[in-house]
Amino acid sequence: MPLSRPVLDELFRPRWGGGWAVARVLFALAALEEHKDRFIHIGDAFRHPTMVFNAGPLHIANHVLISQPAAYAIWALGLVGLGGMLYGGKWAKPGVLLWFLAYFAVVISCGLTVRVPERFIVWATAAFLMSPIGETGLLRRRASPYARMFLLVVYGSLYLSTGVMKSVEEPAWWDGTALSYDLVDRWHAGDAVDAWASSQHWVCFIGSWYTILFEVGFVFLVGFPRLNRYVLLMGLGMHLFIDVLMEVGPLGTMAMSLYPVLLNPEDGEYLWEKLTKIVPPIGRLAAWGERMGGRG
Repeated sequence: MPLSRPVLDELFRPRWGGGWAVARVLFALAALEEHKDRFIHIGDAFRHPTMVFNAGPLHIANHVLISQPAAYAIWALGLVGLGGMLYGGKWAKPGVLLWFLAYFAVVISCGLTVRVPERFIVWATAAFLMSPIGETGLLRRRASPYARMFLLVVYGSLYLSTGVMKSVEEPAWWDGTALSYDLVDRWHAGDAVDAWASSQHWVCFIGSWYTILFEVGFVFLVGFPRLNRYVLLMGLGMHLFIDVLMEVGPLGTMAMSLYPVLLNPEDGEYLWEKLTKIVPPIGRLAAWGERMGGRG
């Protein structure tokens, strides 16, 4: 029992909060990229009212909840929300909440499928709402670790569940066959580079094992400070490989945008100091952004 107090003190002590400041901007930019595409989806959905894309017992899209102009207005509100998130300060949390509500209002009213990216957005929004992103000066301050711990649990669960599913329920991942087929899937891949990679057994075999080992090992290794950076580098490699070779939506970009929070805070602080010394404009831009957010 006497040892528990020092362990808990170390576990819950305030850590560098700059990772949240960086992730807030990166996530808002990734969300903006996804949000702008929804503008086109609104027109498609209302031009074809008999097309129902969502699944499940409640087909909300069978009923007209809002008009097309109202859907565009809600989309615009989401854009305002992302602006608040980028601006920071007291507008950061209301901004992410406004964007979240507007985004899902458009998805539901247009009958679009709720996929893995939408589920991830729910958890990411929850993490942002319990995080210190509304505070200024995070790049120079310490903050509560609770939101980061929550995010580690979310990522650990996400990666572990997909890794175990590949290992147990999809044996074709063991020899690279599943990845080979994914690379020529008509819906999210299939260009010349994908076709070449699909035909190379060694590429698919290594890529499959790399993915499984990372997804299953993430939850067990990311908590070790000395291994944390290498685990996240593996994650960046996996997501970049997927984003370059396949069109799978915003999940990879959004997931990577929160990696600054998952990075061991001491390493993140050291990396930020080095980066601002090597590229001074980044430090000046961050300082300007903090001043603007503080005025808000």
